[in-house]
Amino acid sequence: MADTIDPGSADASANAHGSTAEPERTLLTARSEYHAAAERIFSLTQRELCIFDPDLQEFRLDTPARIESLRSFLLRSVDSRLYVAVRDPEFVRLYCPRLITLLAGFSTSMFIWRAEGEAARVQDCFVLADRTHVVRRPVALQPRGVLILNDQREGLVMHERFQEIWDTSVPSVSASTSGQ
Repeated sequence: MADTIDPGSADASANAHGSTAEPERTLLTARSEYHAAAERIFSLTQRELCIFDPDLQEFRLDTPARIESLRSFLLRSVDSRLYVAVRDPEFVRLYCPRLITLLAGFSTSMFIWRAEGEAARVQDCFVLADRTHVVRRPVALQPRGVLILNDQREGLVMHERFQEIWDTSVPSVSASTSGQ
């Protein structure tokens, strides 16, 4: 299992498509805008996708289309990684059988952990792709947020934040029915 996220798993010298595009920042004021921004982040991901969310309910990760998209992402490279930290894993355990099946097939490159300690009490949520693209809501229950594209500086800050969350998280969703 991954105790820490591999520091070399995403290229820090260019964005996910190898270009040096100008950073873009878009304010989001509605949940629908947040969902559209998350979809965009998912589609831009090349090597590493980090998700921090209360319970994954809003992302609809268990739809056949999303599962196929995640499967394609994980098959793209042996270096592809999907890290998910949730405050409450119960929704995933009860309502995401396709996601758990995907976890079984990619147990060395996909991880779903439960945030503990301070990380379990913070209010924000975010999706980070390749340390370059991020969508974040400062308060998960509020619709306001920001979409940031092609920003390695902000991406690094958010990656360090995710690493802090990950360091205090524990494995929580298993593909086996006998375990967690």
